[in-house]
Amino acid sequence: MDKTIELVENYAVATTTNNSVLGVVLKNIIEQLPVSVIIFDKNLCFLAASNRFFDESPLQKENIHVQDHWYTLVPDMPIKWKAIHQRVLNGEKIKCEEDPFYRQDGSVEWWKWDIAPWYQESKEIGGLILYVENITSKKQAEQELEKNIRSLEKVNNNLSKFAHICAHDLNQSLRTISLYAQIVQTDYKDNLDPSLKKYINRMIKTIEQMEGFISSTLDFSHSKDKNILMDDVCMEEVIENVMLVLKDEIVRKKAIINYKDLPVVNANKNLITQLMQNLIANSLKYSIENRLPVIDIIAADKGAFLLFSIHDNGMGIETKHLKKIFNEYKRLNPESQEGSGLGLHHCNKIIREHGGRIWATSTIKKGTTIFFTLSKSSVESVEDHDLLEAQHRISVNN
Repeated sequence: MDKTIELVENYAVATTTNNSVLGVVLKNIIEQLPVSVIIFDKNLCFLAASNRFFDESPLQKENIHVQDHWYTLVPDMPIKWKAIHQRVLNGEKIKCEEDPFYRQDGSVEWWKWDIAPWYQESKEIGGLILYVENITSKKQAEQELEKNIRSLEKVNNNLSKFAHICAHDLNQSLRTISLYAQIVQTDYKDNLDPSLKKYINRMIKTIEQMEGFISSTLDFSHSKDKNILMDDVCMEEVIENVMLVLKDEIVRKKAIINYKDLPVVNANKNLITQLMQNLIANSLKYSIENRLPVIDIIAADKGAFLLFSIHDNGMGIETKHLKKIFNEYKRLNPESQEGSGLGLHHCNKIIREHGGRIWATSTIKKGTTIFFTLSKSSVESVEDHDLLEAQHRISVNN
């Protein structure tokens, strides 16, 4: 701004000393400035303006002439602006990042501005120079965005209420089923066939697991600003529970699921169970017809974290789809399989909430391997930390 003020001051000197050639040159320079600027004398009469000013202002360049008074050019000039002009003519520099300008026709413009005095050779204030930027479009976009955000918040609140109602109704139905199963189990315990007892026990356990799923999924959906409840979770126990839920599909497909010596992890049990159920169910779903599904679940200690892999011998995924399968509404084989595509997206969200990563490798007709990382159990983490400290003390002492 200082350079422009200097330019304006030189222009004023040229015009007052009748140096018309220099005055024309400086006026042309002002007009070509890449900023929106307009200049007035101390009587608020127009002297010059950049072409950029007329691009952003409703004022038309051909309708403005030297010595036109500002308030004649802008008859709806707000009182507060008139006060600002007088303050600047008294030596102040004032700026504002966003300022509404209410027009007589009822419209509102938004301006960013910076206004300062310029000085004559005698060091007296010769007038003022105003930098402006019309930010009406930007402000309207911000207001529209705020409106949309409020609308989305309202929709999300309604969806949240709906989800809680659904969860309540589902839990109520599940409790009713569980209650009747327990009544049958108690009242007819002496007459129940052993296989029927097993099925009832399985039904009650599955209901309890489903209730946990509903509760943890609700908590998870609202976990943006909250920490999920973490604990030490035995992964072998998780796999056993998942196999119980998927037993019919496993038996129907004669699937073989191999796992051994899986570690304890620091995680939310219900969410990790959902994760494993989704991944194993996918491996069963995308198995190849007339080929017995084989699923290998392996865990490797990588020091700072645990690396899990779930490998199957199914139909596989094209390489071009591997980076997209964890996105929302992306299915592994959209042409041949049904589904919403939310399963792997949910898995991705679960792992990210646990501070891990998830990715996949695959070969068509040979199978897919899903990898993900999880933190060790709290006990192992403490032991690893103690071991590192002990190693550090030994190295220092040596």
